[in-house]
Amino acid sequence: MRQEYTKKEYEKALSVELKKSAIIEEKVQEAYHIIRTDSKNRQKGCRRRGLQALVTGMSAVAAAMVLSVTVCVANPSLAAKLPFIGRIFQTVGEDSGYAGDFEENAVQLVSPDEVQEDGTTQSPYVQTDNGITFTISECNYESMAMYLAVVIESENGFSEDMRNFARYGSYEKTDESEMSQTYSSLYMNSTSTADFSASGKGIYKGDPAAGTVSPYYLTGKFIDEHTFAGIIRVDLMNMGIVSENGDWLEIDNTDLPDVFGYTLQITEIFADFEGEHLSGKWEFALDVKLNHEHTVRKEINRSNEDGVGIGTVTKTAYEVYADLVIPEGKSRGDYVVAICDAQGKPLESQAEFSEIYSVYNRDVSKLYVYVVDYLTYMHECKGNNYHNLPKKAVYQTEVVF
Repeated sequence: MRQEYTKKEYEKALSVELKKSAIIEEKVQEAYHIIRTDSKNRQKGCRRRGLQALVTGMSAVAAAMVLSVTVCVANPSLAAKLPFIGRIFQTVGEDSGYAGDFEENAVQLVSPDEVQEDGTTQSPYVQTDNGITFTISECNYESMAMYLAVVIESENGFSEDMRNFARYGSYEKTDESEMSQTYSSLYMNSTSTADFSASGKGIYKGDPAAGTVSPYYLTGKFIDEHTFAGIIRVDLMNMGIVSENGDWLEIDNTDLPDVFGYTLQITEIFADFEGEHLSGKWEFALDVKLNHEHTVRKEINRSNEDGVGIGTVTKTAYEVYADLVIPEGKSRGDYVVAICDAQGKPLESQAEFSEIYSVYNRDVSKLYVYVVDYLTYMHECKGNNYHNLPKKAVYQTEVVF
């Protein structure tokens, strides 16, 4: 079956400056040879002359991309990998639950040059088990979170039920015009470790069974029935260690070392907790170097007469987080921290933690931060009732960046 690409995907692919690839060069020469020599079949000849005309009017880079997409479809694995490996952030684009131009500061782990003719790749960032190939192609190491660009390929294909549930939240397709999101969501069972020894914080072990957090959410889109491209967000703001007596000991994000080792072990992938689960073992080790270039922290350290307020507000290129201050005996769950942009409009959540907000395409030169009682927020300030925030907040402050 021929791989279909949208106009938007072609434009994105053709705008990328490709590294020289022996695979693409070879396929280009083969295609030109066919165009020049095969005139026996008129019908085929017409199609090839059309392709030749298209190639003649394009740059070498664009021609290579079109020909590579055209001639590689006989090998589904190679056809899927060539356009996306090394460009997953750009390919997924807005079809993700995370907003941001993550490709701008990305570290490339796997490039198209590493893909062999049979579609295989000799890379520690490409792991295959039980017919499922899991690839981490690029990483963006911001100070508040790490974003991992991934491709998951199923040899037997993802079932229609799994694809439907990931996209629509049910096994039946929904009218696209009624949907508020443009992406699909998958989940995974994982454990992880982060070696913070360089800052004296020891080794963080993310294991839900032990009460600590490890990535569990993937957001992106199905390229075809065999291929899912998406993003994993690894939170660096809500890490903590469960002590021997069961207390939760938070790790201060400002104390994390700039460089540390991170491992991620994945054992299951699924769309529905009660539905089909794809089992295997995929394990990755990353050498992380955090990017602080776009990180700005504003110390507020003020509160109301009851001791409720805001400590630090941290903003990166992609998100913003306001640290809640509460008195002893109070629970963090009793309050909601809402943040509005310079126009007074509420920011949207960026992560699994709802109070980490996206700054993508918003004016965040000034922010309005509100601390609201949880029940008051849910009943009187949520959604279109955001205009009630200033009068319902128990504490509020302005932050200028």
